[in-house]
Parts: sequence; structure tokens; C-alpha cells
Amino acid sequence: SCKVCNNQSKSKGKAKEVKFPKEMRIPSLILLFCYSLPLLLLASALHWPCCAAKQSYVVYMGAHSHDPAKLSPLDFNRVTHSHYEFLGSFLGSSDAAKDSIFYSYTKHINGFAAILKEEVAAEIAKHPKVLSVFENRGRKLHTTRSWDFMGLEQNGKTLSNSIWKKARYGEGVIIGNLDTG
Repeated sequence: SCKVCNNQSKSKGKAKEVKFPKEMRIPSLILLFCYSLPLLLLASALHWPCCAAKQSYVVYMGAHSHDPAKLSPLDFNRVTHSHYEFLGSFLGSSDAAKDSIFYSYTKHINGFAAILKEEVAAEIAKHPKVLSVFENRGRKLHTTRSWDFMGLEQNGKTLSNSIWKKARYGEGVIIGNLDTG
């Protein structure tokens, strides 16, 4: 006998339709809702602006007017605080800015790196104190053996047709350093 519906099975070996009492039946609309709700929520989240993806941006505000060699750590903290205040004016609070900024350029250049929505980055770029805002993307190195890659030396000796000689060994050239962390 079936304990769910209290029916006695009269035919042995044959499948019998089991009928559930009305209080145990789930209307098909509720069942459909339960299965489709997660999909609806996911689809909605992908289209809502509140869930827009945030990316890393560098906000460049030009050079500092100070000489970093003459400043104390307290002065550098003031610069960082000014970055929090500036970004806070776009995000609504300095606390939100503190959560967003992950690096403050305090010595030679004036700016900061922060996690921002694209729309916020575009608004910041319009500010007169800002020179540029750009996405902070990882870069793939082409080589870690620049001397060989560029043909500057071979076996520790400068070749006669080396670009080193043609460029007068870099005289008057400013070298940039790419810190890959």
C-alpha cells in the first residue's frame, strides 16, 4: 500500500499512476517560477548599471610642485589624502575613495590608481585638474634579455654595426623603467 495516497496496489508488476492529494500538488506556475527565477535574476544583473564591471584606472594629474627629497612622510600622506578628497567628490565620500584607491603617486607624479566604473572614469577625465585617465592594463613582456633581443652586444662585445654605436651609446636619451612588479 502507498503511504502517500493510501491506495492499495491491485496489479503486481505493472506501473500504476500515483495521485497525490491536493495539498501536495504544486501548481505548474509556481514550479515554473522556482526554476526560472535564478535565470531571470542572472539576466537582469547583467543589464543593470548598478552591476557594471569595475576596472583599474590610473588618474594622472601632472607633476607635483614639491621636491620629493625635501618632504616628510607626513607631506606624502597629505598628498594621498588630497587624492581621497578628489575622488570622494565623484564617489560621494572619502571613505568610498579609500576603498577604491589602491595606489597613490605621491613623489614624482601626481595621481592615483583606483578601481572605478567606466562612467566614473570618464567623468574624472573631464575635470580640469586631470591631464589623463587611462585603463591600467597588464602588459606582456616581449623579452627579458634586451641586449640580445636588440642586438646591442654579442658575447659581451659591441658589434661594429650595433645600434649602440649608431645611437652614440644612448647619449642624450632619457630611459624609462618599466617596473613589472
